[in-house]
Amino acid sequence: MREDLAKVVVTDAYRRAVDAINKHSFVLLIGEPAAGKTTIASLLAMAALDQWNAPTLKLDDPGKVAEHWNPDEPSQFFWLDDAFGVTQYEDFLVHRWNHILPQIRPMLRKGAKIVMTSRDYIYNRARRDLKGSAFPLLKESQVVIDVHDLSADEKRQILYNHLKLGKQPHSFRVDIKPYLEGVASHPRFIPETARRLADPLFTRDLFIDQYYVGQFVERREQLLQDILQGLDTDSKAALALIYMRNGHLESPVELQPSEAHALERLEG
Repeated sequence: MREDLAKVVVTDAYRRAVDAINKHSFVLLIGEPAAGKTTIASLLAMAALDQWNAPTLKLDDPGKVAEHWNPDEPSQFFWLDDAFGVTQYEDFLVHRWNHILPQIRPMLRKGAKIVMTSRDYIYNRARRDLKGSAFPLLKESQVVIDVHDLSADEKRQILYNHLKLGKQPHSFRVDIKPYLEGVASHPRFIPETARRLADPLFTRDLFIDQYYVGQFVERREQLLQDILQGLDTDSKAALALIYMRNGHLESPVELQPSEAHALERLEG
């Protein structure tokens, strides 16, 4: 974590998160996978320790927030990564949130701070089931922050920091330098792109020219593989079926015999 923090760029998303914590004692960081949510949350945790001497409790279950809250130590800082599911929506987590949301408001009033993170597609599903009436703050745009909103200068600085402090040899940095502006300005660029470009483990098969470097940013093959490997069998089956139907899937779904056979093989 220390090496990662050395590469951190203070972005507008981070500044807005700080404002949310200062004004509302709560922030929800959303974004696509590997967009920098956890990095910002870790910075907020360190700032809370420095500013309020607030101990950080990193939890994985909503019920543990109320369980660990100490009214005699009001400056506690609670950090919940992937609050509504790690790679997919977990409805039981949202049910637990709904159960404790009425307790969150008095905790915040007494000095507790809470930061949550969620992948954007998971949050978009979860928000339909969250009881906003029990916790109106979730409807406030000031506390729900999309960390993917990066300026051009922020992207350039993130890329520079990772390459400067990364593991790539000097020869690689020299060869790729002419293409770095294109990398930073690419609409598919995220901080994880910079991290992987700075690590020889992810670039050992990369041919350095404008086209292939652009494809490295655009396709994110290794990142996609990592995400797919984290999905459960049902989610993989759903993706396979969408692929077999060329992206068009009616509802309700009626499986063809060949599709049912293919899904059985996937499960096996």
